[in-house]
Amino acid sequence: MIRSSRLLFVLGAVASCNPVTDAGAPEMTGTGGTTMPLPATGGAKGQGTGGSQGASTGGKSPGTGLGSGGIMASSGGSQGSSGGSSGTAYSDIPCDVAAVLKNSCGMCHSDPINFGAPMPLVRAADFGKKSKDGSRTIGQAVIARINDDVRPMPQAPTPRLTAAQNSTLTNWIQGGAKAGTCQSVPTEGGTPTDVTTTDPTDPDVTCYNITARNPAKQKFTVPTTPDLYHCFSYAPPWGTDKVHLVSWRPLIDNSQVIHHWILYNDTSAVTDATDADCTGAHPNAQMTAGWAPGGRGSVLPNGIGQDVSGLGFTLEAHYNNTTGAATPDASGARVCVTKNLRKIEAGIHWLGTELILLPIGGDASGICKPTATGPITILSSTPHMHLLGRHMKTVINRANGMSEMLIDKPFDFQTQIGYETPAVIMPGDSLTTTCTYGGAAIYGEGTKNEMCYNFVLAYPNGGLSSPSGLRKNGCTGL
Repeated sequence: MIRSSRLLFVLGAVASCNPVTDAGAPEMTGTGGTTMPLPATGGAKGQGTGGSQGASTGGKSPGTGLGSGGIMASSGGSQGSSGGSSGTAYSDIPCDVAAVLKNSCGMCHSDPINFGAPMPLVRAADFGKKSKDGSRTIGQAVIARINDDVRPMPQAPTPRLTAAQNSTLTNWIQGGAKAGTCQSVPTEGGTPTDVTTTDPTDPDVTCYNITARNPAKQKFTVPTTPDLYHCFSYAPPWGTDKVHLVSWRPLIDNSQVIHHWILYNDTSAVTDATDADCTGAHPNAQMTAGWAPGGRGSVLPNGIGQDVSGLGFTLEAHYNNTTGAATPDASGARVCVTKNLRKIEAGIHWLGTELILLPIGGDASGICKPTATGPITILSSTPHMHLLGRHMKTVINRANGMSEMLIDKPFDFQTQIGYETPAVIMPGDSLTTTCTYGGAAIYGEGTKNEMCYNFVLAYPNGGLSSPSGLRKNGCTGL
């Protein structure tokens, strides 16, 4: 079964997320054993499994593919001082509280902080500091966020705190976040095998790095602009050849500033090696891959290849540089493709609706009525909305009158994520996708307008389409 893409801002597995310092010349490595110049540079040398082994339910942190510059394992954040605090991370926090913080918050709220997190949460004194607006303490803000169903912490794919974990952390904070002693922080859960830290071994598969870069094809310099969305354009690195995508994995170069990224396959041509600030509008593109802390990439099942026949790619990177200085980054995706086309071709299909006109918010729905005469196998679903999106569900309406839920998930623009949603659609079935908005919503391309798309990976390619679709593989009800 496919490991679906897992997107955006997440407080994930426990690992030290120190920035990678390998500044060598970028390369592309094919799994057939040859090394050649990377057409789209900006990545770092070699394959390297990279990645540290996390010690929580979030599993291993993503492989960087950056050889000896990979992320190194630690106990949930580097040691050092934090605004005048002393002692190593979690050493002055009671062990039960430290376990919750380390396993659910430690990937981002370490010291130094990672993935644009606003503050460390590794010492008792961190919780007594004032929030940026001065209206409450950091501890009070933590309590609010772990109970916020719209923008929760931790964020997917890291699980929400259990009732017991929530109570442990809340009671400690409300009791004054008093310092304690902990010689060894307990580790919760296991560490599942991450199959996407290395490239496929198939001799017919070649892998390419699609990463952040400037027009000179060097690392992109990330400014200190808060919440910066920046897009990088790529011509297909395999030229005009027909290929199938068989896997992808994240390349994380500077973990202090990268917040998340999404890779889009564009139906129209792009100008290679260009970049510009962007607003999340990609009307002529569909999601191919995406990463957030805790995400581990995707491997298609044997014999299945994903259609990536668009005329180019757009890598949209979200940065939150809190380091105080401009800093380079070359994060992105390592995509592995083959010219030996797989027997089954899967493709991204568009479910949802463009009919969104809601003066006070609410729901918008679209019905997909596929015209396929045979079964259609769905592998994964990736909801896509904008800033006011709050929830998405897709219901399978069976021809016999029964119904099944394909996906039913809360949505946050900062935490777009893909889910494995295995299902088989038969002739006569339809799918209803409903998006819920938290305010006045009107359809449009920019983030201040709204969208309602469920990007569904399914085969055969084109199976979930209808004559009313506005684009290739479109099945959006109007």
